[in-house]
Amino acid sequence: MRVAASEPVHALQEASFSVEPGEVVGLVGPNGAGKTTLIKIIGTLLEPTHGRASVDGFDVVTHSMQVRERIGVVLADDRGLYWRLSGRRNLELFGVLSGLTRPGARARAEALLDLVELTDRDKLVFGYSSGMRTRLNLARALLANPQLLILDEPTRSLDPLAATWVGELVRRLAGEGHAVLMASHRLDEVVSMCDRAVVLMGGEIRHVGAVRDLDVDGRGAARRLVEMLAADEPV
Repeated sequence: MRVAASEPVHALQEASFSVEPGEVVGLVGPNGAGKTTLIKIIGTLLEPTHGRASVDGFDVVTHSMQVRERIGVVLADDRGLYWRLSGRRNLELFGVLSGLTRPGARARAEALLDLVELTDRDKLVFGYSSGMRTRLNLARALLANPQLLILDEPTRSLDPLAATWVGELVRRLAGEGHAVLMASHRLDEVVSMCDRAVVLMGGEIRHVGAVRDLDVDGRGAARRLVEMLAADEPV
């Protein structure tokens, strides 16, 4: 059997933007646009073949350790937890791995469990609902009090009430000075939660700007985002 080699795929080509402290930036685009690739590069999980990304002035490749000390990441595939440990034990474990002392990790875990309002903290994660795992993943991402919080589809598989709660927490964290980059397929969520929107299509950024500026004709910013994605056009 012969296997033909395919042409290399350039997942990202022209993607330049920034996220400032206290700001929530929404990353939107169709499936295959390059959103997850971009998030994994910023999160030091993938190395770019060209170009560069930095966090607080530290390059994600040459200074990956310093970058990891400044970021918290929640990925959509929900693989960042030990399912046969309790929520409390997960946070204590990851707290120690991030450099906290055992007493410090316990105290930080308790504070974060209160923050994300997770009451079944001694229940095995194996028995958690999707919403509970989302809360715990957010708590884990906040262990080191990161400057940049990176969220990949944080409300996927959540009911409307749980999704609203996540949105309120994200806005609260931004109000405390965290920079937040959030990829989402839900355009209404981007409009309600984000200060700026980055539209990524075919590995290229087609728009970067304030969400409020998208509502140019009174029909709503979400409607304008839908039209942009459908027409594959820049603003």
